[in-house]
Amino acid sequence: MTTVLVLADITPVDGPDSALPARLCASITLIDPPPPLAIVAHGQLAQLLPAIALAQRSAHRRTAEYLLVEPLLPPVTDTWPDAPVTVACADMTCAAATQARLRGWTVITLDEAPTWLPAD
Repeated sequence: MTTVLVLADITPVDGPDSALPARLCASITLIDPPPPLAIVAHGQLAQLLPAIALAQRSAHRRTAEYLLVEPLLPPVTDTWPDAPVTVACADMTCAAATQARLRGWTVITLDEAPTWLPAD
């Protein structure tokens, strides 16, 4: 069964704001969720996904899927995304939806996001 990890629900360990990605990764390590993971990020938190994905791979936790809700899209790198990506947007013509489609990612409406389930 896939573990859904909502970044907004994770309290980062103490530290400076500039180290937020590392602080979130440390919190995820403390939680020790069983893989595979479906990672959900909203808005600016989506920018942290490449770093979080690297930390999960380092911890030998497979990521099965990402759900980005009204995201500020992270850059695509040679190591991210390492799993399918779904983007949920209120406006299906917004920049994030358009860029997601160009990247070959799935785009859904915000109305569909509450019923979204990761692929098993």
